[in-house]
Amino acid sequence: MKKIYLRLIFLTIIVAAFIMHDLKLRDQSHSIGNDVDMKVVMSPELLVFQFQPSLNENTEVIISFEKKYLIFRSIYSYFPEPPPPPSMKRNDNEEFIDRRKPVKPYYANLSNEEVKYLENILNILSDRDYKRLESPNIDGMSYNFSTLYSNKNLKNGFIAQDKTDNQRKLVLEILNILQKTNNFEENKSLISYYYKSIH
Repeated sequence: MKKIYLRLIFLTIIVAAFIMHDLKLRDQSHSIGNDVDMKVVMSPELLVFQFQPSLNENTEVIISFEKKYLIFRSIYSYFPEPPPPPSMKRNDNEEFIDRRKPVKPYYANLSNEEVKYLENILNILSDRDYKRLESPNIDGMSYNFSTLYSNKNLKNGFIAQDKTDNQRKLVLEILNILQKTNNFEENKSLISYYYKSIH
């Protein structure tokens, strides 16, 4: 009789061990599945990035990660340069020519590599990288950006002259993409100006 009880107890322990092991594996599998789901859910879908210099054109870059395209455009209407004040040396009949060129909006397709690299930068941004590091009263170049993720989570960020390393990476990558995709002479000096303002 004792042998039967011992065998039943031993069998119960073995069955319990198998059940515990199976539950542990299921829990690990569920945890890994959740991690994968979170990565998929948190992938960027759309990026809107604005260059906001105080003394030059304000422009906007819109990037679709799913469709892999970029749109570059001016935020505000173009205002011609005001003519200089009249002077004794200037001929009144001479026509004033505005030497500045309005921003040329354009659409461009992006490569998988460009989209993936930018996506990697956005995925490493911390809460600090979405915040402006200095007082909003400082003059000069500032940046405003919004990222829409595939789970419909929207994050807004503000960058100014003082930048985190990740903010600098983001601005430089946007500029690199603009330089590669821009084919219009009207935009070249403006993009160069943006480059100078980050250093």
